[in-house]
Amino acid sequence: MGNENKIAAGVAIALSLSGGSEVLAQSAREASVALPPVTVQPAERRAVRRAPPAPAAQRAVPTRTSAREQAAPAARPVNVSNTSDRYVARTTATATKTDTPVLETPQSISTVTRRQMDDQNVQTVANALRYSAGVLSDADTNSRYDSVFIRGFGAFGTATNYVSFLDGLKLPRGQAFANTAIDPFLLDRVEVLKGPSAVLYGQTSPGGLVNQISRMPSAVPYNEVRVEGGSYGRFQSGVTSQGALDKDGHWLYSLSAIGRSSGTRYDNVDEQRFAVAPALTWSPDMDTRFTIQSYYQKDPKGGYFNSLYPTSLAPLQYRPYLNSKLNVGDPGFDSFEREQYGIGYQFDKRLNEVVSVKSSLRYSHVDVDFKSLQMNAPLTATGTIPRWALRSIEDVGGLSTDNRVQFDFATGALQHKIITGVDYQNTLSNWTYQLGGATSLDVVNPQYNQPVGPLASLIDSGQKLTQTGLYAQDQISLGGWRATLGVRHDWAEQSTESRLAGSRSNQSDDKTTYRAGLLYLLDNGVAPYVSYSTSFEPVTGVGADGQPFIPTTAEQYEGGIKYQPTFLPILFTASVFDIRQQNVLTPSTVPGFNVQQGEIRSKGVELEARGNVTDSLELIGALTFLDTRVAKSTTVSIIGNRPQAVPDFFGSMWANYTFRSGPVSGLTFGGGIRHVGASYGDDANTLRTPAYTVVDAALKYDLANVAPSLKGTTLTLNVNNLFDKEYYSSCSSGFYCQFGNRRTVLAGIRYRW
Repeated sequence: MGNENKIAAGVAIALSLSGGSEVLAQSAREASVALPPVTVQPAERRAVRRAPPAPAAQRAVPTRTSAREQAAPAARPVNVSNTSDRYVARTTATATKTDTPVLETPQSISTVTRRQMDDQNVQTVANALRYSAGVLSDADTNSRYDSVFIRGFGAFGTATNYVSFLDGLKLPRGQAFANTAIDPFLLDRVEVLKGPSAVLYGQTSPGGLVNQISRMPSAVPYNEVRVEGGSYGRFQSGVTSQGALDKDGHWLYSLSAIGRSSGTRYDNVDEQRFAVAPALTWSPDMDTRFTIQSYYQKDPKGGYFNSLYPTSLAPLQYRPYLNSKLNVGDPGFDSFEREQYGIGYQFDKRLNEVVSVKSSLRYSHVDVDFKSLQMNAPLTATGTIPRWALRSIEDVGGLSTDNRVQFDFATGALQHKIITGVDYQNTLSNWTYQLGGATSLDVVNPQYNQPVGPLASLIDSGQKLTQTGLYAQDQISLGGWRATLGVRHDWAEQSTESRLAGSRSNQSDDKTTYRAGLLYLLDNGVAPYVSYSTSFEPVTGVGADGQPFIPTTAEQYEGGIKYQPTFLPILFTASVFDIRQQNVLTPSTVPGFNVQQGEIRSKGVELEARGNVTDSLELIGALTFLDTRVAKSTTVSIIGNRPQAVPDFFGSMWANYTFRSGPVSGLTFGGGIRHVGASYGDDANTLRTPAYTVVDAALKYDLANVAPSLKGTTLTLNVNNLFDKEYYSSCSSGFYCQFGNRRTVLAGIRYRW
């Protein structure tokens, strides 16, 4: 049976379930698929589905229930989860598009909760991911974008791998620098799904994806206002509120907003932001939930984003001047402005005890205009850095939608949770890229506000991208066994217009991807698992023969063990993986062209723990061991080398301790350490980026311990890079290095009610 026929048969079988067992049997005969007799039985959890809403989340008293009872999905709640009170999330929808316990998902997942983001007071989503196994989020240090390397896969420039999903829908991506960056204050949590994930999300990086989950309306009232100030004159304030608009709780709302203004370690280089995210939910009964949500974010100033020549390659007399305070650009010319917004809906309807429908849609738009003087050649013997001036004007808008039907039923002893769905993405983008001359920078005596230009357009292009995916997945349970099987077929089309050349090119791709996983859940909370998954990413361009490139493909084998004790709210995950990415571009024997003969292989081990060790001690620990290599290339000399900016080891640990008695009752102390091993800044592995270790610290004090009338008021203090270490976060392309952030201090006051 061909791939298309397999998908059509799978979808037909799943859809026929709503018509009963006779229709199912008929569909099965038409598809020539033999199935066991089917008895449609509602899952046991449906018996309590109409239970009254649970009270506000409280710190649970540990009880000794079995892992299967603990991991079993609870009754379908009225309120969307709020993770502001815990470090560990028990369920995730990102991995399966169903409410499946993390412990029962045969794939490695990391969730950064609202509680962790609040305790660490992260300023970007990339900052929030620093303490996650397998994720390197500081390689491209800046406050404009959230770029990530996951399991050794990432890049720089226009090929950068960004945080690109919001509430399960892909955000539009421009041709170069028009990318959405959501402020973390607007989010409830951030989920990292590791490894190829094309079955549910289409074209994604082989390393995995990051899904941001918005703060959502809730019947449980929650309100907070915060005011903070810190290094470089930073001042910011945020407010968030969720609750019911009527006494019956049919109308719910959420509103979050934040504004900030700050300098940076460079003179006359500033950051500014204003963001707001309202949402409104209509929930007339326990089976229906319709939410309209939106966001708007304006960044009039985007801080610093540039690279510097590495000291290891510079003459000795110039090395002291190539430090983290040297601005390679020019404050008189450099600028960055971004405006982004999105509006859409989420709809969830249970039709009966077997069938439910879920639909989501969002239109998003991004406008970016930035100018910069950047290094374009190595440091000269006279101590000057050659530069050029560039300007990028870009906009992208797109529609993303996902619609699926879920069936919960039993065939004999087997419990099934089947979803069949279709998702669609459509983006339109425009990009004008201009380049011009600029004066060189004397590193000993830098002079700014120098003449620039004129600028000439090198690129003026429009692009349309569409992707349609049809997918099916079956989650099967039998006793302690959990199996996940999935298949998907994608059709992708791209049309690019070069306005300068007066030409147009079109490219079409389609691909089938697969996923399979098996897990066994023991009563003591131990769950070993194995999984296999594939992914693909379309590649633009043509080879020397004029033929368009085919998509890169990847496959992963993963095995691991999860452990969630029945007596502690903590989750341990250990995983090993082997990923191979094929059809990677590598230089052709014809100058200026590439061929698809490259392969990258990444093998590794990840260890992670999140949760409460005691009622007072919360812990996050993450270790990643990587062996990422170029397995195939037309450049024979780099085979066996490590890709740029990918270390062989990185790890972190964060601990949070709250004093609950004695003279310092109400004081919470948090501390973390992050280590990233050495990496290379060129394909030949000759430019070595040293390893670095930095320490973070946090203090929090509940003023209710001073006076009961101050209940809900908290003082906070966060220090990143406590010892003010100067280090390179990464180097790339032979001589472009980025310094990591120096010490920053942020103090504030929060009031919750």
